[in-house]
Amino acid sequence: MAEKGDSSATGAETTSMAEKETPSMTEKQASSATGEETSSMAEKETSSMAAERKSSAVGEETDLEKAVERVVTTTPEDDATYKIDIMNESRRLLSLLKEMKLNQTVGLGRGDGDRAFLDEQLVILGSGQNWLNDRNLKCAMVDRVLVELLLEKLSSSLPDQNEAAKDLQMLTKAKPSCREAFSKLNGAISRLLSPLSLTKVESNPELQEDLITTVLNILTDDRNKNLVGEHPRAIPLLTESMKYGTDETRRNAIAALVSLSALDLNKFIIGSSGALAPLLEVICVGHPLAIKEAASAIRSLCKVYENQDKFTKLGAVKIILQKIKEGILVDELLGVLAVLSTHNDAVEELGDPDTFQYLIDIKRNTASEIAKKNCIEILFNVSMLEKPSFGNEKKKSRRVV
Repeated sequence: MAEKGDSSATGAETTSMAEKETPSMTEKQASSATGEETSSMAEKETSSMAAERKSSAVGEETDLEKAVERVVTTTPEDDATYKIDIMNESRRLLSLLKEMKLNQTVGLGRGDGDRAFLDEQLVILGSGQNWLNDRNLKCAMVDRVLVELLLEKLSSSLPDQNEAAKDLQMLTKAKPSCREAFSKLNGAISRLLSPLSLTKVESNPELQEDLITTVLNILTDDRNKNLVGEHPRAIPLLTESMKYGTDETRRNAIAALVSLSALDLNKFIIGSSGALAPLLEVICVGHPLAIKEAASAIRSLCKVYENQDKFTKLGAVKIILQKIKEGILVDELLGVLAVLSTHNDAVEELGDPDTFQYLIDIKRNTASEIAKKNCIEILFNVSMLEKPSFGNEKKKSRRVV
């Protein structure tokens, strides 16, 4: 009996312990649930704080952009100190905006590959600051300030000039708003050309190449064609650069003349500038790529009768025929002859029996439709304009261009 009692007591004690243990386990589960809930709340709080920080950063960025625009649209007073203050404030705000954008990008967890991509989007300014392209900041007024700052550096030391020239070449190649800036800024063309001297144009080939290339870049904006064409130093500098400098400089100088000659007024200015003889010199001894540009320039300039006359007197027909016989850029050079063939003096040369037969042979044997078309035009003009003379009556030119 006693044993049974002890056993019963032991069972009751075990049951009591189990009952005590059960609430303890429930407390642990509750504690775990509470922990999960706390963790979830913490995560939500962290996410919320991150969103607030991001929103705050965007707000700060917007404020900075507005500040930049406000500063750069301020009309400078005549006081030199005031102008310097505006420029310094512009630099400071642009630097802050750049750093903010870079920090945001890094904060998004970009890897090295992505950062390399970002670096490709940066233009390195001579002052050492980085500038994000149009995808990050679209503001023509800010681009105008960038151009202004770089033009200012062109009047500084030689290392600064080299850096500024390189940056201007890159910016004007990539951004239409930077090309447009030259038509908005007072004296921009003069300041761009200021480091170059007519007597020593090739003394710094790298600087010369960047500046001449920048001239070519800005001419894609039609507003600059007038400004450059009418600038007293621009075409003479392009002419000198066509003769001296790297191959790239020469080609770009000629291409700039081609672009300028799109305006009729510039055709007259170029024709009176001394650029015609150097263009023919390029046809004589230039690289094929330069010859192609020179042919385009001559063809465009010869749409003005006065330039036809000058090129003919400089021996253009003979020079061009010689290159055609050498098989160099036949299509392009026949196109130049087709334009010249409307001038009476050129007709006399092209009407020479041997030359006339040579052009007929080209027409018969060439597979180029362009060459055929140009030969037909030349032969037609020669046949129409070369009239037999009676007494002292002179031949007359129709001056059809």
